[in-house]
Amino acid sequence: MTSLYEVLFIVPTTISEEDFSELSNKIKETIEKKYSFEITKFEKWADRKLAYSINDNENGTYHILETNCSSEAIKEVEGILSFEKSKVLRFLIDKL
Repeated sequence: MTSLYEVLFIVPTTISEEDFSELSNKIKETIEKKYSFEITKFEKWADRKLAYSINDNENGTYHILETNCSSEAIKEVEGILSFEKSKVLRFLIDKL
């Protein structure tokens, strides 16, 4: 059974293009290749000043992803975002 999920995550503005590419590829490969679901939206949302400092970062880049997938796939994405502490400041996953 699938549901529509929205994943919002914040990365440091200082993240290298290579590090961000590695992170986004892990997420895309998990959803699209491993579980064969489609990502309907994956885009940079905004650069913002954070309400409070997170790991000495005052600013962050928000990215948003929407997908219709299974709970197993989204749990694995949550694991990736949780594990990448140096690349992901915060994340939020909503079931729409």
